[in-house]
Amino acid sequence: MTALGQPVPTSAQERIQLLDVIRGFALFGILMMNIEFFQRPPVSMPLGFDMSQVGADFEVARWVYGFIQGKFYTMFSLLFGIGFVIFLDRAAAKTEHPKRLFFRRIFFLGIFGAIHAFLIWSGDILLIYAFVGLFLLLFTKKEPEQLRSWAIGLLSFAPALMLAFGAIASLAMATSDGAKMMEGNAEFLAHITAIAAQGSEVYSSGRWVEAVQYRMVEMSTLYLGAGLIFMVPPILGMFLLGSYLFKSGLFTGAPEKSFRSFKKMMIRGYVIGIPLATFLAIGGLEMDLVMPNFKSSLIFFVQAGSNIALCLAYVGTLGWLWHSGKKWVGLFAPAGRMALSNYLAQSVIFTFLFYGYGFGLYGQLGRAEATLIAIAVYILQLFVSRWWMSTHQYGPMEWIWRTLTYGGVRASKNKV
Repeated sequence: MTALGQPVPTSAQERIQLLDVIRGFALFGILMMNIEFFQRPPVSMPLGFDMSQVGADFEVARWVYGFIQGKFYTMFSLLFGIGFVIFLDRAAAKTEHPKRLFFRRIFFLGIFGAIHAFLIWSGDILLIYAFVGLFLLLFTKKEPEQLRSWAIGLLSFAPALMLAFGAIASLAMATSDGAKMMEGNAEFLAHITAIAAQGSEVYSSGRWVEAVQYRMVEMSTLYLGAGLIFMVPPILGMFLLGSYLFKSGLFTGAPEKSFRSFKKMMIRGYVIGIPLATFLAIGGLEMDLVMPNFKSSLIFFVQAGSNIALCLAYVGTLGWLWHSGKKWVGLFAPAGRMALSNYLAQSVIFTFLFYGYGFGLYGQLGRAEATLIAIAVYILQLFVSRWWMSTHQYGPMEWIWRTLTYGGVRASKNKV
């Protein structure tokens, strides 16, 4: 036990291995989604599903869109909320200023996110996580039921707002105000399309410096204005849902109770999520977020529901398997222990593979081919992570993050 005022990072013995398993699995889903936007500017996300794809590329893309896209960033957000509670609880036992320590941790996460977003790949999630993570400090005194209520409210906000926008737009179509609205939306569509076209040109044949300059424009377009309205509430909502699940004892309670809870979560998640995701893959591909109508708003609502339902179903499945004694799921754990390193490594590998300042394969591979490469890279990461964690306590970036958070140079290798 260390004295207060002398914080130390969490030891390997203190870790909850199931959380590492879930993190490691989440890395797979995130890469399956991100592979599209390594060959397409992330700023084009609001333009929706790429309907120009055919054959195997179209089939892979549509089912990833239905069953993977949005589900695993949602899972990462859930894990972030769980990690927040664990960090503050353990920091409170090791220092008199746990919130100050959390702020240091979140500050350096934001630094990593900014470096990643502007210098490597603009589809970064770390920077927005760091920003939204600050709001978690407002909820440290909340009881589990209060956290759940806040989570439900925040997760409902964006879908409800989108439904309202869609209804208003549909009703206004026949009026002069509707015509003005459509005119403004058309201008924004042209703006996004032009920026995306510029991005494809820069990423396919431009120099690294030109890509960095372009990302300044791309990031401001993605994250300023309406983008934040539709990103912050659901992310914070999942943070709080993760906090609620941990505080309710899902990961720390009696194994028998956790087994039943995970099984219930799995079944309910699939019962709700599979029909919604199937609808998305078959009838929900034409969602238009730039020029929304009521149909697009309904699809957005379905997508938001499927994201949460399948996220919880996938988490429930892993928890159920773990508590059923299926320890083979532990193969994901080493990758999960160095999730930050693996997440950043995916961006480095694929931007170098696709962008003009690397191998220049941007736009030359179909979605099916690119997905196969992504699966191969993920499998490689599982092996590399297992090898690395056999001799180290932390991943490379995790070690840097902990060193910056706690101060001083800390041992990375395992003691012999």
